[in-house]
Amino acid sequence: MFEKFLEYGIDTKGRSGDLKLTCPKCSPTRKNKSDRCLSVNTEKGLYNCHHCNWSGNVNLTKKKEYIKPVKVNADVSERLVKWFGKRGITEATVAHWKIGESKEYFPQIDKRRNAVNFNYYRKGELVNVKFRDAEKNFKMVKNAELIFYGLDNIKEMDTIYITEGEMDALSLHEAGIYSVCSVPNGASLGNQRLDYLDNCYEYFEKKECIVLCTDNDQAGLQLRNELARRFGQHRCKYIEFGEFKDANEILVSKGHTELREILNNPKAFPVEGIVNIDDIWDNVLNFNDNGIKNYDIKIGDSKEYINISMGEWSVVTGIPNAGKSDWIDQVCVNLATNQNFRIGMFTPESYPYEAHIKRIANKLNEKDCDNDTLNNTKDFIKEHFYFVKIDLNNLSLKSILDKFKQLVFTNGINICVIDPWNMLDHSQQKDFTYVGKLLSEITQFCQQTKTHLFLVAHPRKMESNEGKYRVPNPYDISQSSDFFNKAYNCITVYRNIGQKTIYGSDSVSVYVQKVKRKENGKQGDFMIAPDFNNGGVYKSIDKHKQRFEVIKDNIPF
Repeated sequence: MFEKFLEYGIDTKGRSGDLKLTCPKCSPTRKNKSDRCLSVNTEKGLYNCHHCNWSGNVNLTKKKEYIKPVKVNADVSERLVKWFGKRGITEATVAHWKIGESKEYFPQIDKRRNAVNFNYYRKGELVNVKFRDAEKNFKMVKNAELIFYGLDNIKEMDTIYITEGEMDALSLHEAGIYSVCSVPNGASLGNQRLDYLDNCYEYFEKKECIVLCTDNDQAGLQLRNELARRFGQHRCKYIEFGEFKDANEILVSKGHTELREILNNPKAFPVEGIVNIDDIWDNVLNFNDNGIKNYDIKIGDSKEYINISMGEWSVVTGIPNAGKSDWIDQVCVNLATNQNFRIGMFTPESYPYEAHIKRIANKLNEKDCDNDTLNNTKDFIKEHFYFVKIDLNNLSLKSILDKFKQLVFTNGINICVIDPWNMLDHSQQKDFTYVGKLLSEITQFCQQTKTHLFLVAHPRKMESNEGKYRVPNPYDISQSSDFFNKAYNCITVYRNIGQKTIYGSDSVSVYVQKVKRKENGKQGDFMIAPDFNNGGVYKSIDKHKQRFEVIKDNIPF
């Protein structure tokens, strides 16, 4: 705990609890250098300077502890040499990769079998082992860390190759490609978890070129595209195996020379700013049949008016206390539960994190959660929601997008939330082009990462008429009209103060004021209301049939 605070320059001197300390940011420059202006709570990880307003939250989460596998025999036996030889792998390669064998129990067949041991090393230390029998039954060490196979091979290389399996990695080695590693658990159809990326981030962060050698099937192509999305297409290339399934099949059928020729000719993903018709032709045909894939946010009658697509962003506005943040939370909860999407959130106005997470849990469970329910919901929230820490010294749009890029890489987030725009650092604004340039950066970020970003932006101060405010639009957002011009979708959340619904809450009107792509919806509005007796979940309201109780003296501001 104390070491975590030291990373921020906060020396607690081994003490715990509520402390008063000097501030590492402002105290050295102040006249009264001994003034204890920094409040610290070591239990919650919070700190706040009452002089310079430096504040934040120290991550006290303990690093997960993994089981270390027992080191197995890596001696190359005659049986191993014969088995690998049938697959085109020489004894020298087997020895280089420190492959061994053992007798293992495979629960899927309830039998003990002779097993090949693919040993996973990192910095020379055994981290995990994959056991494989002759019939392609697999298992790994329970509760051991999941990493790439062959990490030590790529550490010092600028250009690296990634395969879908250990045999393919060995096949590339036979073809003279030594800077190769493999994903640990192959490919599968559906939403790609790729948890192992988070454990190996430092190995890939600065690579110049990453060549993806996944299998030539639907699952392999999906894995290839997801890896390229996480790493960034601009530094990725890929190998096409033609009529063959994978690298090992080519090695066995054609030999290492032909395999090397194929590996020496990787294909580039589409270059940013240039459209290659050949590269996207299948998408053109698919678009003709299906249009752009979009996703229903499932709030009231939203499907008729607004659906979202990847590579785009939406601006959400509304007067104070209209429920913008709460509406965004509901959208994210619905996308997490219905689409298995993962969400990255920068939401300083929803601080503290504990309260925000509780509200999300309430919506997930449709009730005010007690501790037992919260504990049952923890794993889902941990897998689907990621919160960018508030750092008052670094609130630029670039820093937030960089954090999101990291989350795309490590956790595969699909949805990003910035709530609100107004809390970002805009001190560098020099002219009228400033906002437009930043919004263009958001567009570029969404297109490169194939994510959807929700940007909450407050309108400038509006005049009321006897306590009633008109419905704002994106042109009312302070600083620029570019919000309306550059956003793909423009949404206004408007709370009808005093218009009580059957749920005991005010009705909320959602005005969809711009939809760039007609496939995603149309201009119009629909009505919803939060049901606070059931976790604050938004329920549909028929604006034509609903009879409202109007409370005239309920003035919002």
